[in-house]
Amino acid sequence: MNWVLLKNSLLVSGVATMLATGFGLLAALWAAGLEARSRRCVVVLAIIALALPPFLVTNSWLHLLGEAGIWRKWLPLNIFSSGGATWLLALLTWPITFFAVLGAWQRLQPYELESDPALTGWPLIRHLLLTMARTGLLLAVVITFVLALNNFAVPAILQVKVFPAETWVRFSTTFDSFGALLLSWPLILIPLVMLAWLGGRKVQWPRLEGTVAARVFRQQLGPGWFWLSAFATVALGILSVGLPLFQIVFVKRTWTEFSGALAAGQLAIWNSAFFAVTAATLCLAACLVVASLKNGRGNVSRSRWASLLWLPFLIPGVLLGILLIAVFNRPGLSFFYQSSGIVILALLIRYFAPGWTAVAHAVDSADPGPADAARIAGASGWQILRYVQWPEISQQVAAAWYILFLLCLWDIESIVLIVPPGGETMALRIFNLLHYGHNAQVNALCLILLLVALAPLALYQMWQVTRQRLRNFSPSSMRVMACLALAVIAMPFLSACRPQSSGNSLAGRSRLFAEVQIVGTRGVGVGQFNKPRSVAVDKLDNLYVVDMTGRVQKFSSNGVFLLSWQMPQTDLGKPKGMCRDRDGNIVLVEPHYHRVNHFSPTGELVAQWGDRGTNLGQFILPRAVAMNSHNEIFVSEYSIVERVQKFKWLGHGAADPTNSSPVAVELTFGQMGNGPADFNRPEGLCVDSEDKLYVADSCNHRVQIYSSEGKLLRSHGHGGTGRGELSYPYDICVDKAGRQYVCEFGNSRIQVFDANDQPIEIIGGPGGEPGQFSNPWGVTLDSAGNLYVADSQNHRVQKFIRGS
Repeated sequence: MNWVLLKNSLLVSGVATMLATGFGLLAALWAAGLEARSRRCVVVLAIIALALPPFLVTNSWLHLLGEAGIWRKWLPLNIFSSGGATWLLALLTWPITFFAVLGAWQRLQPYELESDPALTGWPLIRHLLLTMARTGLLLAVVITFVLALNNFAVPAILQVKVFPAETWVRFSTTFDSFGALLLSWPLILIPLVMLAWLGGRKVQWPRLEGTVAARVFRQQLGPGWFWLSAFATVALGILSVGLPLFQIVFVKRTWTEFSGALAAGQLAIWNSAFFAVTAATLCLAACLVVASLKNGRGNVSRSRWASLLWLPFLIPGVLLGILLIAVFNRPGLSFFYQSSGIVILALLIRYFAPGWTAVAHAVDSADPGPADAARIAGASGWQILRYVQWPEISQQVAAAWYILFLLCLWDIESIVLIVPPGGETMALRIFNLLHYGHNAQVNALCLILLLVALAPLALYQMWQVTRQRLRNFSPSSMRVMACLALAVIAMPFLSACRPQSSGNSLAGRSRLFAEVQIVGTRGVGVGQFNKPRSVAVDKLDNLYVVDMTGRVQKFSSNGVFLLSWQMPQTDLGKPKGMCRDRDGNIVLVEPHYHRVNHFSPTGELVAQWGDRGTNLGQFILPRAVAMNSHNEIFVSEYSIVERVQKFKWLGHGAADPTNSSPVAVELTFGQMGNGPADFNRPEGLCVDSEDKLYVADSCNHRVQIYSSEGKLLRSHGHGGTGRGELSYPYDICVDKAGRQYVCEFGNSRIQVFDANDQPIEIIGGPGGEPGQFSNPWGVTLDSAGNLYVADSQNHRVQKFIRGS
């Protein structure tokens, strides 16, 4: 048992619960003293605060208090801390207490206030209001604590060591399903205890309208407490809702990057909408079927097993992903495991409980008289639901569908481990970019995702306008239209499930390469990979691969494992970025340790240089490295500074007795932005035979070419999925003829350009077959012109063998 991890998890979730409870109580005090219209505004504010995705709120606070935050000069607080995670979790969960307490206070009767006119202020709160809301408040505290304890997105983005984040890190690094589940047993036990405690209790649904006049409540509460709670609620609304939305809409770079992010994210946008719509629809359809079967047996929602349905929702979604991997990652089930079906299944399991609870409550709240009459007349459960109850509950079911849609749209943790090739969603893309801190690109992606979230509401309004016209269609025509709609929804799922063409031959598919060879398989053993990130070759064409285990593996030119070595430090992050220096050593970048290493072909450390900082010669998250024929080394950086630095290699080794740096900085160029010579996360570097430097400017979706003196010569590419368009290029290499091989993380393909920057061909696409990719990270060429690709999410390296 990791007691330090348990202590940290309980501390973060416990303090967050206390803060959220206090915030919710103050907001409920103010709302209870407002007139109906004003109270609804506070309720809407709480709904928005509860509905906002965690990564959106986290992104806004990274912009304010991150390493380059605009508030850091006068508010030196580190958001990358346990305190930062606690603060954000409190901002995300305070509406739970608000709704529970306000619902209890709306049952307050006038005589309870009027019986003792002297009971005002704090005595009123202590002896009457808190006593009356005790059950709801206790329920809210327990739910808030469990949700805060099992929250994954916020601690993972802020790199805080708590159980959900560490479970994800452990499994992602070691593929140890049993060890990850064993580590996270408190995350299962605590929700089970909560569900057992709730099993014998009747949960009251909140009521927002009461019998006590708002004026009377204000008078009894007193102006001091009323205005204190008003100030606190307004401040809470600004901090939890106002700042995140303001930061997205009014930051200038959101709009300058919007068009590029939209063009480069077409597949991710479609995936997000498709998964959310399909999962929400299937979930409610299943709930309605179960409700129809239970119709006529009394209270639909009353069941001994109903509370257990909440367990998948209350535990971290990464645990659900690990279980699905253990079940479906098998040869006979690979067709399903590598399809959209695995994602939809995960969302169905995770969010079935909220859907069932909403449907059951809607059915139970319907007028029982017509249903009883229909039952006596011999109507079946489905007929009662369809013809008697549906007109009354349809609006509630529609609202439940929209809530499920939002939950699926925001989901990260349930699908982060099981996303199929080409199945990346906008939420996952945002999460991956936020791993290294705030990025203006994230603003644009969050704005796009919010527009997707609002799309059903816009379509509903259009439906209301056109509904009268649809009534003119005959029932048979309506059935045909419904079938066509279902076919359109099912097409992507069916296309993802169909078997892909097998075979390693590229005949007819590539002008440059004849066949593809697979190097390595999924795993952490010898010759296996866990999300390979970068590749390089030495003078003998041996292949070097670094992956998420933090080790470097060496293979012969025909893919035979030779040796490996482990990087000594990986707690802060894993290495990324490789090249070969002029002495034949392998150069490897450690972004989170802000340094560059030179290893001999046998794995001996021969040089190490670099430290953290923004001055010349220092690094902040270096991402890539390249060396030209003049012994000049180029290193790109990302986050606080967006630049490329040029160093002169002096040749000192790690054993240099003078302990002097083996490099001397010569110049730096580039800055954050999307104009000419600006950078937005420069992920890949390479040099050609003429010592020109090529930069894969990933979040600007382009390639920029510089002279060895840092002068911009030209650039090409923009966001999109067509020929000549790019989506998050993560790496680049250039052959002797000047052809550029651009590794597109977002489009899961390799695009080849000629020496004049014109597209020649596109290699691959999303998939798991030879010649297909799933979020490739790195590329390199050997002396024969063979292309190696680090196919990260497929956990392998692909070698494309040059044709004649």
